[in-house]
Amino acid sequence: MDMAAPPLAYKWALFTFFLSMIMAVLVAGGLTLLSFGGRRRAAAAIVARDFPAAPPEAADRMRRVEKTIARARFTEWLGPLAVGYACLGAVGLATSLLGLFNLQPSPLAERVLGVPSGFVNFGLTMGSYLILGLVLALVIGGLFAYRTAEFRRYVGVVWDLGTFWPRAAHPFAPPCYAERAVPELAKRICYLAERHTGVLLSGHSHGSVLLAATVLQLPPQVRRRVALLTHGSPLDRLYARLFPAYLGKDVLHEVGERVGWRWLNLWRETDPIGGWVFAAHRPGDPPSRAGPSDRVDRRLRDPEDVVAPPSDSVPPPVKGHWPCESDERFAAAVRELADRLRTEGRT
Repeated sequence: MDMAAPPLAYKWALFTFFLSMIMAVLVAGGLTLLSFGGRRRAAAAIVARDFPAAPPEAADRMRRVEKTIARARFTEWLGPLAVGYACLGAVGLATSLLGLFNLQPSPLAERVLGVPSGFVNFGLTMGSYLILGLVLALVIGGLFAYRTAEFRRYVGVVWDLGTFWPRAAHPFAPPCYAERAVPELAKRICYLAERHTGVLLSGHSHGSVLLAATVLQLPPQVRRRVALLTHGSPLDRLYARLFPAYLGKDVLHEVGERVGWRWLNLWRETDPIGGWVFAAHRPGDPPSRAGPSDRVDRRLRDPEDVVAPPSDSVPPPVKGHWPCESDERFAAAVRELADRLRTEGRT
């Protein structure tokens, strides 16, 4: 007895998913090759500027730092990559609807695109295997997250990002925690501001996004007693590019105006996620205009040196996206913001 054939919408979904994966790999590979030369030249200029007096024996170490910075700068190409993948998703959704008109993938692709029917059948088979592999990867990922603390940390990061946006953005996701966390954090800040000279807020990575959203909810009398210290922040590098309607340049400038000169943002060239908020500070660029970029963004050289200090046998590590709490420059920023709060509290 022959089994019933799957609906045409399923066939189109499998075939377009297969094509989308191929196009995504080609686009990602093309962007990698196109940006490679520029990223390496920028990384070489940064390393030469940061370590002008490095000894010859540190050449290998400097090359590794250059590669790290070049890889980190690929994040700046995620905007075009996301737009391209969104277009592929739209095309896939549109072609999936062709099944409603009783159109088979094989003859239509052969007539319109000149694709042989054998390739279409291969795409249907591979598309089903890719979806099966994706399901298996999710199951295996869940097992690793349960058994491995380090892998569970990465899953938690992805979970935090996915549950940050309201359900209007993805109705099948778990409830949005930001709708509860931001008001509770704002209430706590108001409580502390009433009882102390000021409140210093520190946020790393996605925590800086929560703080920016919270600052927008604070009343004016509380904002004047709040200082903001962000590090490893993706506010401009990722969120302003991928979600410009919600955290675009105008929103970041509004946060800067509300906090004023009591905002410092620490960032590293080796960080693939965090970065500047108001200015990119490209090597070789002229000094930035006087404004929020001069007050807010502070670049941390990473690593601190390419040779081992006298008290150690190995050079300082490349920290990348790791938090800055153990860095003396972070402690100096905390002291500076605390002094600003005390100064403003006395005026």
